[in-house]
Amino acid sequence: MSMVSVDPPPASSATVLRQLFLPVYLPVLAVNGGTAMLVPILPLYLRELGLSFTWVAIIIAAAGIGSMAAQLPVGRLLLRTGESPVMIGSLIIIALSVAVTGVVGATVALVCLRLVWGVGSVGWLLSRQTFLTRTVDPGVRGRAMSVFGGTTRLAFLIGPLVSGLVAANAGFAAAFAVAGISMLAGLVPLLFWQRRSPLGILDRTSAPKPTATPISPHMKTLAIAGAAQICVMAARQGRFVVLPLLGDEVGLREDQIGALVAVGGFFDLLLFPVAGYLMDRFGRLSAIIPSFSLLGVGLLVLAAVNTTTGITIAAIVIGLGNGLGSGTMLTVSSDLAPIEGPSEFLGALGMIRDSGRVGGPFLVGLLADQTGLDASAAALGAIAFVGTAIFWFGLGETRDLASEKLGPLRTSISSPSGA
Repeated sequence: MSMVSVDPPPASSATVLRQLFLPVYLPVLAVNGGTAMLVPILPLYLRELGLSFTWVAIIIAAAGIGSMAAQLPVGRLLLRTGESPVMIGSLIIIALSVAVTGVVGATVALVCLRLVWGVGSVGWLLSRQTFLTRTVDPGVRGRAMSVFGGTTRLAFLIGPLVSGLVAANAGFAAAFAVAGISMLAGLVPLLFWQRRSPLGILDRTSAPKPTATPISPHMKTLAIAGAAQICVMAARQGRFVVLPLLGDEVGLREDQIGALVAVGGFFDLLLFPVAGYLMDRFGRLSAIIPSFSLLGVGLLVLAAVNTTTGITIAAIVIGLGNGLGSGTMLTVSSDLAPIEGPSEFLGALGMIRDSGRVGGPFLVGLLADQTGLDASAAALGAIAFVGTAIFWFGLGETRDLASEKLGPLRTSISSPSGA
């Protein structure tokens, strides 16, 4: 009698999330905690150096320029080396660049450090995103990505409080040093996981080795998805510039501005489990549309107020909207990426998306010097609504695309490792 091979049942979402704790979520908390520390202190530090709003925006946006330039090369590097070497090298680069920033006053040097940080941040994010795309079953992808985003939001709750307190009591140099140390600490769980626990969530033992996937067949998809993500990234990144500067305009201290950012981060954190559930149960748009609509409303409110209470309310609305979008950009990108060799596609889409990362802060600085910070916030709100419309009418629902491409592959706990 012939034996019939039966695929093992898919791993539960709880099992998948637990397996991702050491290689993904704990490093995310450490690295993004350090990144979050920069939100209140970097614009204030640059203003203390006597720089105009435009130069503040240029220096902050330089990270996005470095990121754009590195996306495709890093995507190809991931194909050759795997995710772990790229992640380790990237963490060291971003940690050192941040720590040095606090002791540098020359404008050109600050721009260069931010460019370097942008390059390193691509290696960090793209290595984790490629890993999740390659290993996590589409049926739990929304929840896995939303926890990724939720961990980032937890970091943005804690980080601004820490850096605001350190800057107020020990100075900016100490605050940047603490941020760099936090980022470097992201190596600890990764190295521990490599030694102890190989992980392979998606059973692909018979699949061929990933190879480069041509970008040309995906140009239309890249254009539509890229346009939507440009708008979202511009609004998200721009808020990190305009919110601290508006707090400074109403007379708040560094620690108070850090607390203001953390208030938004708290409400941001509340909704990430909802985002993952909505994406997997009802589709990606069920989280995307309300998320970025609320983000736009919050930014318009920010443009209309000039008191601490008003800014706090705006920060809460922005936080709620952004929290409901936790993991949405990563999930949609993974849905659209080819199954084999996804890193080049993800790098190309990331390069397009990063133009919003550059444009958001630059728009804030340019409009702030010409017409004031209120106009900057209003422009970001309008851009958020444009991005929402492109997702709804241009791109549409992507939830079922990944399952169709994946075919009969099932989840398993014993596949090959590769962080």
